[in-house]
Amino acid sequence: MNRIKQLAGQTVIYGGGKILSKLVYFLLIHVLLTYLLDGQQEQFGVFGAFYAYAAVFIILFSLRLDTALFRFGTDVEDRVIAFSTSLTAIVCSSLVLILIGVCAHEYIAQWTVSPERPIYVRWFAFILAFDIISLIPYARLRLDDKARAFAFFQILNVIIASFLIIFFLYLLPRLPNSIQSIFPVYESIIDYVFISNLIASFLILFLLLINVKGISFSIDQQLLKKMFFYIGPLIIVGIANSFIQYFAVPLQEAYLGGLSKENLSQGGIYESSRRISNLFAMFTTAFNYAAEPFFFKNASKEDRHLYYGKICHFFILIGGLIILSMVVSLDLLQYLAGASFRESIFVVPILLVGYLFLGIYYNVSIWYKISDNTKYGAIISCCGLFMFMVINIIFLPKYGYVTTAWATPMTYGLMVMIAFLLGQKLFPINYPVQKILTNLIVIITLIVLLSLIKDLVSNVFYYIVGGITILTYTVYMYLTEKDEWNQILKIKRT
Repeated sequence: MNRIKQLAGQTVIYGGGKILSKLVYFLLIHVLLTYLLDGQQEQFGVFGAFYAYAAVFIILFSLRLDTALFRFGTDVEDRVIAFSTSLTAIVCSSLVLILIGVCAHEYIAQWTVSPERPIYVRWFAFILAFDIISLIPYARLRLDDKARAFAFFQILNVIIASFLIIFFLYLLPRLPNSIQSIFPVYESIIDYVFISNLIASFLILFLLLINVKGISFSIDQQLLKKMFFYIGPLIIVGIANSFIQYFAVPLQEAYLGGLSKENLSQGGIYESSRRISNLFAMFTTAFNYAAEPFFFKNASKEDRHLYYGKICHFFILIGGLIILSMVVSLDLLQYLAGASFRESIFVVPILLVGYLFLGIYYNVSIWYKISDNTKYGAIISCCGLFMFMVINIIFLPKYGYVTTAWATPMTYGLMVMIAFLLGQKLFPINYPVQKILTNLIVIITLIVLLSLIKDLVSNVFYYIVGGITILTYTVYMYLTEKDEWNQILKIKRT
Protein backbone atom coordinates (compact mmCIF):
# COMPACT_ATOMS: atom_id res chain seq x y z
CA MET A 1 0.00 0.00 0.00
CA ASN A 2 2.98 2.31 0.54
CA ARG A 3 3.69 2.09 -3.18
CA ILE A 4 0.11 3.05 -4.04
CA LYS A 5 0.47 6.00 -1.67
CA GLN A 6 3.72 6.91 -3.44
CA LEU A 7 1.93 6.73 -6.79
CA ALA A 8 -0.86 8.92 -5.42
CA GLY A 9 1.71 11.45 -4.27
CA GLN A 10 3.42 11.44 -7.64
CA THR A 11 0.05 11.85 -9.36
CA VAL A 12 -0.73 14.85 -7.15
CA ILE A 13 2.63 16.43 -7.98
CA TYR A 14 2.36 15.67 -11.68
CA GLY A 15 -1.25 16.76 -11.51
CA GLY A 16 -0.27 19.91 -9.64
CA GLY A 17 2.10 20.77 -12.48
CA LYS A 18 0.23 19.35 -15.43
CA ILE A 19 -3.31 20.18 -14.36
CA LEU A 20 -2.45 23.59 -12.91
CA SER A 21 -0.49 24.57 -16.00
CA LYS A 22 -3.16 23.23 -18.35
CA LEU A 23 -5.91 24.83 -16.28
CA VAL A 24 -4.28 28.26 -16.37
CA TYR A 25 -3.65 27.91 -20.08
CA PHE A 26 -7.21 26.71 -20.62
CA LEU A 27 -8.72 29.60 -18.67
CA LEU A 28 -6.60 32.07 -20.56
CA ILE A 29 -6.73 30.63 -24.07
CA HIS A 30 -10.12 28.95 -24.17
CA VAL A 31 -12.04 31.56 -22.24
CA LEU A 32 -10.25 34.55 -23.77
CA LEU A 33 -10.44 33.23 -27.32
CA THR A 34 -14.09 32.16 -27.20
CA TYR A 35 -15.07 35.57 -25.82
CA LEU A 36 -12.87 37.49 -28.25
CA LEU A 37 -14.03 35.29 -31.13
CA ASP A 38 -17.68 35.39 -30.08
CA GLY A 39 -19.58 35.14 -33.36
CA GLN A 40 -16.42 33.96 -35.19
CA GLN A 41 -16.66 30.26 -34.44
CA GLU A 42 -14.88 29.46 -37.70
CA GLN A 43 -11.62 30.95 -36.39
CA PHE A 44 -11.85 28.85 -33.24
CA GLY A 45 -12.41 25.85 -35.50
CA VAL A 46 -9.16 26.67 -37.32
CA PHE A 47 -7.42 27.01 -33.96
CA GLY A 48 -8.67 23.58 -32.85
CA ALA A 49 -7.83 21.97 -36.18
CA PHE A 50 -4.17 23.03 -36.14
CA TYR A 51 -3.66 21.67 -32.65
CA ALA A 52 -5.30 18.44 -33.85
CA TYR A 53 -2.71 18.27 -36.64
CA ALA A 54 -0.04 18.97 -34.03
CA ALA A 55 -1.20 16.06 -31.85
CA VAL A 56 -0.73 13.65 -34.76
CA PHE A 57 2.60 14.99 -36.01
CA ILE A 58 4.13 15.17 -32.56
CA ILE A 59 3.61 11.40 -32.32
CA LEU A 60 4.88 10.77 -35.85
CA PHE A 61 8.13 12.72 -35.47
CA SER A 62 8.80 12.00 -31.79
CA LEU A 63 8.84 8.31 -32.77
CA ARG A 64 7.59 7.60 -29.20
CA LEU A 65 11.22 7.68 -28.10
CA ASP A 66 10.15 9.06 -24.72
CA THR A 67 8.31 5.78 -24.06
CA ALA A 68 11.33 3.84 -25.33
CA LEU A 69 13.44 5.71 -22.78
CA PHE A 70 11.17 4.35 -20.02
CA ARG A 71 11.51 0.83 -21.36
CA PHE A 72 15.30 0.81 -21.82
CA GLY A 73 16.35 3.39 -19.23
CA THR A 74 14.61 2.00 -16.16
CA ASP A 75 17.86 0.47 -14.88
CA VAL A 76 20.12 3.24 -13.62
CA GLU A 77 23.21 1.78 -15.30
CA ASP A 78 21.51 1.90 -18.72
CA ARG A 79 19.91 5.32 -18.27
CA VAL A 80 22.71 7.54 -19.61
CA ILE A 81 23.12 5.52 -22.81
CA ALA A 82 19.37 5.31 -23.37
CA PHE A 83 19.00 9.05 -22.76
CA SER A 84 21.73 10.13 -25.17
CA THR A 85 20.55 7.69 -27.85
CA SER A 86 16.91 8.78 -27.68
CA LEU A 87 17.83 12.48 -27.50
CA THR A 88 20.13 12.33 -30.51
CA ALA A 89 17.60 10.42 -32.59
CA ILE A 90 14.77 12.79 -31.70
CA VAL A 91 16.87 15.87 -32.54
CA CYS A 92 17.54 14.42 -36.00
CA SER A 93 13.83 13.73 -36.49
CA SER A 94 12.96 17.28 -35.42
CA LEU A 95 15.42 18.78 -37.88
CA VAL A 96 13.72 16.82 -40.66
CA LEU A 97 10.37 18.21 -39.51
CA ILE A 98 11.68 21.79 -39.62
CA LEU A 99 13.14 21.22 -43.09
CA ILE A 100 9.80 19.92 -44.39
CA GLY A 101 7.88 22.77 -42.78
CA VAL A 102 10.15 25.46 -44.18
CA CYS A 103 10.49 24.06 -47.70
CA ALA A 104 7.00 22.67 -48.31
CA HIS A 105 4.71 24.86 -46.18
CA GLU A 106 2.75 26.25 -49.12
CA TYR A 107 2.04 22.79 -50.52
CA ILE A 108 1.15 21.31 -47.12
CA ALA A 109 -1.19 24.22 -46.33
CA GLN A 110 -3.47 23.17 -49.19
CA TRP A 111 -4.34 20.04 -47.19
CA THR A 112 -5.30 21.96 -44.06
CA VAL A 113 -8.49 23.78 -43.07
CA SER A 114 -6.71 27.11 -43.70
CA PRO A 115 -4.97 26.86 -47.11
CA GLU A 116 -4.75 30.64 -47.36
CA ARG A 117 -2.39 30.78 -44.35
CA PRO A 118 0.67 28.64 -45.20
CA ILE A 119 2.65 30.51 -42.55
CA TYR A 120 0.79 28.42 -39.96
CA VAL A 121 2.50 25.30 -41.30
CA ARG A 122 5.92 26.90 -40.95
CA TRP A 123 5.21 28.12 -37.41
CA PHE A 124 3.94 24.73 -36.30
CA ALA A 125 6.98 22.98 -37.75
CA PHE A 126 9.13 24.90 -35.26
CA ILE A 127 6.62 24.60 -32.39
CA LEU A 128 6.45 20.84 -32.85
CA ALA A 129 10.22 20.48 -33.22
CA PHE A 130 10.85 22.29 -29.94
CA ASP A 131 8.09 20.36 -28.12
CA ILE A 132 9.27 17.03 -29.52
CA ILE A 133 12.85 17.51 -28.38
CA SER A 134 11.55 18.57 -24.95
CA LEU A 135 9.85 15.18 -24.55
CA ILE A 136 13.15 13.46 -23.78
CA PRO A 137 14.29 15.81 -20.96
CA TYR A 138 10.75 15.64 -19.55
CA ALA A 139 10.86 11.83 -19.71
CA ARG A 140 14.24 11.84 -17.98
CA LEU A 141 12.81 13.93 -15.13
CA ARG A 142 9.93 11.46 -14.76
CA LEU A 143 12.29 8.48 -14.88
CA ASP A 144 14.48 10.05 -12.19
CA ASP A 145 11.36 10.65 -10.03
CA LYS A 146 11.90 14.42 -10.23
CA ALA A 147 8.21 15.18 -10.27
CA ARG A 148 8.65 18.65 -8.78
CA ALA A 149 11.11 19.71 -11.46
CA PHE A 150 8.75 18.29 -14.09
CA ALA A 151 5.88 20.31 -12.61
CA PHE A 152 8.02 23.46 -12.44
CA PHE A 153 8.84 23.42 -16.16
CA GLN A 154 5.24 22.62 -17.06
CA ILE A 155 4.02 25.61 -15.07
CA LEU A 156 6.80 27.86 -16.35
CA ASN A 157 5.83 27.00 -19.92
CA VAL A 158 2.29 28.20 -19.29
CA ILE A 159 3.44 31.33 -17.46
CA ILE A 160 5.62 32.35 -20.42
CA ALA A 161 2.94 31.58 -23.02
CA SER A 162 0.24 33.30 -20.93
CA PHE A 163 2.31 36.44 -20.46
CA LEU A 164 3.02 36.65 -24.18
CA ILE A 165 -0.64 36.16 -25.11
CA ILE A 166 -1.78 38.82 -22.64
CA PHE A 167 0.92 41.13 -23.95
CA PHE A 168 0.00 40.69 -27.62
CA LEU A 169 -3.78 40.71 -27.22
CA TYR A 170 -4.30 43.14 -24.34
CA LEU A 171 -1.21 45.25 -23.51
CA LEU A 172 0.32 45.90 -26.91
CA PRO A 173 -2.80 47.55 -28.45
CA ARG A 174 -2.75 50.04 -25.54
CA LEU A 175 0.90 51.04 -25.95
CA PRO A 176 2.01 54.07 -28.01
CA ASN A 177 2.11 53.59 -31.77
CA SER A 178 5.87 53.99 -31.78
CA ILE A 179 6.19 50.83 -29.66
CA GLN A 180 3.45 48.94 -31.54
CA SER A 181 5.30 49.52 -34.83
CA ILE A 182 8.22 47.43 -33.55
CA PHE A 183 6.09 44.28 -33.56
CA PRO A 184 4.64 42.56 -36.64
CA VAL A 185 0.92 42.93 -37.25
CA TYR A 186 -1.15 39.79 -37.94
CA GLU A 187 -4.62 39.56 -39.36
CA SER A 188 -6.12 37.14 -36.83
CA ILE A 189 -6.18 36.80 -33.05
CA ILE A 190 -5.12 33.16 -33.25
CA ASP A 191 -1.91 34.23 -35.03
CA TYR A 192 -0.71 35.82 -31.81
CA VAL A 193 -1.56 32.66 -29.86
CA PHE A 194 0.52 30.56 -32.26
CA ILE A 195 3.45 32.99 -32.05
CA SER A 196 3.29 32.96 -28.24
CA ASN A 197 3.32 29.16 -28.27
CA LEU A 198 6.36 29.19 -30.56
CA ILE A 199 8.38 31.50 -28.31
CA ALA A 200 7.39 29.64 -25.12
CA SER A 201 8.27 26.24 -26.60
CA PHE A 202 11.73 27.47 -27.60
CA LEU A 203 12.48 29.00 -24.20
CA ILE A 204 11.33 25.91 -22.28
CA LEU A 205 13.42 23.61 -24.46
CA PHE A 206 16.46 25.81 -23.84
CA LEU A 207 15.90 25.79 -20.06
CA LEU A 208 15.30 22.02 -19.98
CA LEU A 209 18.49 21.28 -21.86
CA ILE A 210 20.63 23.38 -19.54
CA ASN A 211 19.01 21.95 -16.39
CA VAL A 212 18.97 18.21 -17.20
CA LYS A 213 22.33 16.65 -16.42
CA GLY A 214 24.15 14.09 -18.51
CA ILE A 215 23.25 15.46 -21.95
CA SER A 216 25.42 14.09 -24.74
CA PHE A 217 24.79 13.46 -28.39
CA SER A 218 25.70 9.90 -29.25
CA ILE A 219 23.87 6.83 -30.51
CA ASP A 220 24.23 3.25 -29.42
CA GLN A 221 23.23 1.56 -32.67
CA GLN A 222 22.28 -1.75 -31.09
CA LEU A 223 20.12 -0.02 -28.52
CA LEU A 224 18.53 2.20 -31.17
CA LYS A 225 17.54 -0.89 -33.17
CA LYS A 226 15.90 -2.37 -30.08
CA MET A 227 14.13 0.93 -29.47
CA PHE A 228 12.75 1.12 -33.00
CA PHE A 229 11.59 -2.48 -32.85
CA TYR A 230 9.81 -1.69 -29.58
CA ILE A 231 8.28 1.67 -30.55
CA GLY A 232 7.24 0.89 -34.14
CA PRO A 233 3.75 -0.26 -33.14
CA LEU A 234 3.55 2.49 -30.50
CA ILE A 235 3.78 5.13 -33.23
CA ILE A 236 0.64 3.62 -34.74
CA VAL A 237 -0.93 3.58 -31.27
CA GLY A 238 -0.13 7.24 -30.72
CA ILE A 239 -1.36 8.42 -34.11
CA ALA A 240 -4.59 6.45 -33.80
CA ASN A 241 -5.24 7.72 -30.27
CA SER A 242 -4.50 11.31 -31.32
CA PHE A 243 -7.04 11.02 -34.13
CA ILE A 244 -9.66 9.73 -31.71
CA GLN A 245 -9.05 12.33 -29.00
CA TYR A 246 -8.21 15.49 -30.97
CA PHE A 247 -9.25 15.21 -34.62
CA ALA A 248 -12.91 16.19 -34.23
CA VAL A 249 -12.72 19.53 -36.05
CA PRO A 250 -11.01 18.28 -39.25
CA LEU A 251 -13.48 15.37 -39.38
CA GLN A 252 -16.44 17.66 -38.90
CA GLU A 253 -15.11 20.11 -41.48
CA ALA A 254 -15.00 17.26 -44.00
CA TYR A 255 -18.17 15.30 -43.18
CA LEU A 256 -20.82 17.55 -41.58
CA GLY A 257 -22.36 18.08 -44.99
CA GLY A 258 -22.38 21.87 -45.22
CA LEU A 259 -19.95 24.35 -46.72
CA SER A 260 -16.42 24.35 -45.34
CA LYS A 261 -16.90 27.59 -43.36
CA GLU A 262 -20.20 26.40 -41.90
CA ASN A 263 -18.67 23.09 -40.90
CA LEU A 264 -15.70 24.86 -39.30
CA SER A 265 -18.10 27.01 -37.29
CA GLN A 266 -19.90 23.90 -36.02
CA GLY A 267 -16.53 22.30 -35.33
CA GLY A 268 -15.48 25.37 -33.35
CA ILE A 269 -18.63 25.16 -31.22
CA TYR A 270 -18.02 21.45 -30.52
CA GLU A 271 -14.30 22.04 -29.85
CA SER A 272 -15.18 24.56 -27.16
CA SER A 273 -17.12 21.95 -25.14
CA ARG A 274 -14.53 19.27 -25.88
CA ARG A 275 -11.93 21.47 -24.26
CA ILE A 276 -14.16 21.95 -21.21
CA SER A 277 -14.43 18.15 -20.98
CA ASN A 278 -10.67 18.04 -21.30
CA LEU A 279 -10.44 19.45 -17.79
CA PHE A 280 -11.12 15.87 -16.65
CA ALA A 281 -8.80 14.44 -19.30
CA MET A 282 -6.05 16.46 -17.58
CA PHE A 283 -6.59 14.24 -14.53
CA THR A 284 -6.20 11.08 -16.65
CA THR A 285 -3.04 12.57 -18.19
CA ALA A 286 -1.58 13.32 -14.76
CA PHE A 287 -2.41 9.76 -13.68
CA ASN A 288 -0.73 8.36 -16.80
CA TYR A 289 2.40 10.48 -16.29
CA ALA A 290 2.83 9.05 -12.81
CA ALA A 291 1.56 5.54 -13.52
CA GLU A 292 3.63 4.67 -16.59
CA PRO A 293 7.06 4.77 -14.87
CA PHE A 294 5.48 3.18 -11.76
CA PHE A 295 4.23 0.21 -13.79
CA PHE A 296 7.62 -0.27 -15.44
CA LYS A 297 9.42 -0.20 -12.10
CA ASN A 298 6.90 -2.55 -10.42
CA ALA A 299 6.37 -5.15 -13.11
CA SER A 300 7.02 -8.40 -11.20
CA LYS A 301 4.22 -10.95 -11.03
CA GLU A 302 3.70 -10.24 -7.33
CA ASP A 303 3.57 -6.48 -7.90
CA ARG A 304 1.06 -6.87 -10.73
CA HIS A 305 -1.16 -8.95 -8.48
CA LEU A 306 -0.93 -6.53 -5.54
CA TYR A 307 -1.13 -3.13 -7.17
CA TYR A 308 -2.40 -2.92 -10.74
CA GLY A 309 -6.02 -3.84 -10.07
CA LYS A 310 -6.26 -1.60 -7.00
CA ILE A 311 -4.77 1.32 -8.90
CA CYS A 312 -7.35 0.92 -11.65
CA HIS A 313 -10.15 0.76 -9.10
CA PHE A 314 -8.96 3.85 -7.23
CA PHE A 315 -8.67 5.74 -10.51
CA ILE A 316 -12.31 4.98 -11.35
CA LEU A 317 -13.53 5.95 -7.88
CA ILE A 318 -11.73 9.30 -7.87
CA GLY A 319 -12.52 9.91 -11.53
CA GLY A 320 -16.20 9.37 -10.81
CA LEU A 321 -16.14 12.05 -8.11
CA ILE A 322 -14.55 14.57 -10.47
CA ILE A 323 -17.01 13.75 -13.26
CA LEU A 324 -20.08 14.04 -11.04
CA SER A 325 -18.83 17.39 -9.74
CA MET A 326 -18.43 18.64 -13.31
CA VAL A 327 -21.87 17.38 -14.36
CA VAL A 328 -23.52 19.17 -11.43
CA SER A 329 -21.61 22.34 -12.34
CA LEU A 330 -22.44 22.40 -16.07
CA ASP A 331 -24.48 25.59 -15.79
CA LEU A 332 -21.39 27.31 -14.40
CA LEU A 333 -18.87 25.61 -16.68
CA GLN A 334 -20.69 26.87 -19.76
CA TYR A 335 -19.54 30.41 -18.92
CA LEU A 336 -15.98 29.27 -19.64
CA ALA A 337 -16.95 29.86 -23.28
CA GLY A 338 -18.40 32.83 -25.12
CA ALA A 339 -22.17 32.94 -25.62
CA SER A 340 -22.07 31.71 -29.22
CA PHE A 341 -20.15 28.57 -28.17
CA ARG A 342 -22.40 27.38 -25.33
CA GLU A 343 -24.97 25.44 -27.32
CA SER A 344 -22.72 22.35 -27.31
CA ILE A 345 -22.39 22.16 -23.51
CA PHE A 346 -24.77 19.17 -23.46
CA VAL A 347 -22.04 16.94 -24.97
CA VAL A 348 -19.77 17.38 -21.94
CA PRO A 349 -21.21 14.47 -19.81
CA ILE A 350 -20.91 12.15 -22.83
CA LEU A 351 -17.27 13.10 -23.35
CA LEU A 352 -16.50 12.79 -19.63
CA VAL A 353 -17.58 9.14 -19.67
CA GLY A 354 -15.40 8.65 -22.74
CA TYR A 355 -12.36 10.13 -21.00
CA LEU A 356 -13.04 7.94 -17.96
CA PHE A 357 -12.82 4.92 -20.27
CA LEU A 358 -9.59 6.38 -21.69
CA GLY A 359 -8.08 6.45 -18.20
CA ILE A 360 -9.12 2.84 -17.64
CA TYR A 361 -7.56 1.97 -20.98
CA TYR A 362 -4.23 3.48 -19.87
CA ASN A 363 -4.30 1.03 -16.97
CA VAL A 364 -5.55 -2.20 -18.54
CA SER A 365 -3.38 -1.79 -21.66
CA ILE A 366 -0.06 -1.35 -19.83
CA TRP A 367 0.63 -5.08 -20.23
CA TYR A 368 1.62 -4.82 -23.88
CA LYS A 369 4.31 -2.23 -23.06
CA ILE A 370 5.71 -4.17 -20.11
CA SER A 371 5.73 -7.50 -21.98
CA ASP A 372 7.19 -5.99 -25.21
CA ASN A 373 4.02 -6.95 -27.11
CA THR A 374 3.50 -3.47 -28.53
CA LYS A 375 2.10 -4.89 -31.76
CA TYR A 376 -1.10 -5.64 -29.86
CA GLY A 377 -1.31 -1.99 -28.86
CA ALA A 378 -1.27 -1.08 -32.55
CA ILE A 379 -4.02 -3.61 -33.28
CA ILE A 380 -6.22 -2.32 -30.45
CA SER A 381 -5.77 1.31 -31.45
CA CYS A 382 -6.47 0.59 -35.11
CA CYS A 383 -9.71 -1.17 -34.11
CA GLY A 384 -10.66 1.90 -32.08
CA LEU A 385 -9.75 4.30 -34.87
CA PHE A 386 -11.72 2.28 -37.41
CA MET A 387 -14.81 2.37 -35.21
CA PHE A 388 -14.40 6.10 -34.50
CA MET A 389 -14.00 6.98 -38.19
CA VAL A 390 -16.91 4.81 -39.34
CA ILE A 391 -19.31 6.28 -36.78
CA ASN A 392 -18.33 9.83 -37.72
CA ILE A 393 -18.36 9.35 -41.48
CA ILE A 394 -21.77 7.66 -41.46
CA PHE A 395 -23.61 9.73 -38.84
CA LEU A 396 -22.04 13.21 -38.87
CA PRO A 397 -24.09 14.40 -41.89
CA LYS A 398 -27.32 13.26 -40.22
CA TYR A 399 -26.89 14.02 -36.51
CA GLY A 400 -24.20 16.72 -36.44
CA TYR A 401 -21.32 17.12 -34.02
CA VAL A 402 -23.05 15.13 -31.24
CA THR A 403 -22.00 12.11 -33.30
CA THR A 404 -18.36 12.71 -32.41
CA ALA A 405 -19.26 12.98 -28.73
CA TRP A 406 -21.07 9.63 -28.70
CA ALA A 407 -18.29 8.02 -30.76
CA THR A 408 -15.78 8.83 -27.99
CA PRO A 409 -17.08 6.57 -25.13
CA MET A 410 -18.09 3.88 -27.65
CA THR A 411 -14.57 3.82 -29.09
CA TYR A 412 -12.71 3.87 -25.78
CA GLY A 413 -15.12 1.31 -24.33
CA LEU A 414 -14.32 -1.05 -27.19
CA MET A 415 -10.59 -0.50 -26.70
CA VAL A 416 -10.86 -1.24 -22.97
CA MET A 417 -12.66 -4.54 -23.64
CA ILE A 418 -10.18 -5.67 -26.30
CA ALA A 419 -7.15 -4.68 -24.19
CA PHE A 420 -8.52 -6.45 -21.11
CA LEU A 421 -9.46 -9.68 -22.90
CA LEU A 422 -6.15 -9.89 -24.77
CA GLY A 423 -4.22 -9.05 -21.64
CA GLN A 424 -5.86 -11.79 -19.61
CA LYS A 425 -4.75 -14.33 -22.20
CA LEU A 426 -1.24 -13.05 -22.92
CA PHE A 427 -0.17 -11.28 -19.71
CA PRO A 428 -2.67 -11.96 -16.90
CA ILE A 429 -3.22 -9.22 -14.35
CA ASN A 430 -5.67 -9.54 -11.49
CA TYR A 431 -8.33 -6.81 -11.78
CA PRO A 432 -11.38 -6.53 -9.46
CA VAL A 433 -13.75 -6.77 -12.43
CA GLN A 434 -16.96 -6.93 -10.40
CA LYS A 435 -16.06 -3.84 -8.38
CA ILE A 436 -15.02 -1.95 -11.51
CA LEU A 437 -18.23 -2.76 -13.37
CA THR A 438 -20.35 -1.90 -10.34
CA ASN A 439 -18.65 1.47 -9.95
CA LEU A 440 -19.01 2.27 -13.65
CA ILE A 441 -22.73 1.46 -13.49
CA VAL A 442 -23.11 3.67 -10.41
CA ILE A 443 -21.28 6.60 -12.04
CA ILE A 444 -23.12 6.40 -15.37
CA THR A 445 -26.50 5.93 -13.64
CA LEU A 446 -25.94 9.02 -11.49
CA ILE A 447 -24.94 11.06 -14.57
CA VAL A 448 -28.13 10.01 -16.38
CA LEU A 449 -30.32 10.74 -13.34
CA LEU A 450 -28.75 14.16 -12.84
CA SER A 451 -29.28 14.98 -16.52
CA LEU A 452 -32.95 13.95 -16.33
CA ILE A 453 -33.61 15.78 -13.08
CA LYS A 454 -32.07 18.98 -14.40
CA ASP A 455 -34.87 19.44 -16.95
CA LEU A 456 -37.63 18.85 -14.36
CA VAL A 457 -36.71 21.01 -11.37
CA SER A 458 -35.54 24.52 -10.57
CA ASN A 459 -31.83 25.38 -10.50
CA VAL A 460 -31.79 25.77 -6.71
CA PHE A 461 -33.36 22.35 -6.14
CA TYR A 462 -31.05 20.81 -8.75
CA TYR A 463 -27.95 22.08 -6.94
CA ILE A 464 -29.29 20.72 -3.65
CA VAL A 465 -29.84 17.30 -5.28
CA GLY A 466 -26.43 17.54 -6.94
CA GLY A 467 -24.71 18.33 -3.65
CA ILE A 468 -26.43 15.41 -1.92
CA THR A 469 -25.44 13.14 -4.83
CA ILE A 470 -21.78 14.14 -4.60
CA LEU A 471 -21.76 13.71 -0.81
CA THR A 472 -23.43 10.31 -1.07
CA TYR A 473 -20.98 9.18 -3.75
CA THR A 474 -18.05 10.34 -1.61
CA VAL A 475 -19.27 8.18 1.27
CA TYR A 476 -19.80 5.28 -1.15
CA MET A 477 -16.29 5.80 -2.54
CA TYR A 478 -14.81 5.59 0.95
CA LEU A 479 -16.84 2.56 2.07
CA THR A 480 -16.04 0.63 -1.12
CA GLU A 481 -12.32 0.52 -0.26
CA LYS A 482 -12.45 1.45 3.43
CA ASP A 483 -9.39 -0.49 4.58
CA GLU A 484 -7.22 0.74 1.73
CA TRP A 485 -8.31 4.36 2.23
CA ASN A 486 -7.51 4.07 5.94
CA GLN A 487 -4.02 2.81 5.15
CA ILE A 488 -3.39 5.48 2.54
CA LEU A 489 -4.68 8.25 4.79
CA LYS A 490 -3.04 6.68 7.86
CA ILE A 491 -6.31 6.49 9.79
CA LYS A 492 -6.06 4.18 12.80
CA ARG A 493 -8.82 1.68 13.22
CA THR A 494 -10.88 2.05 16.38
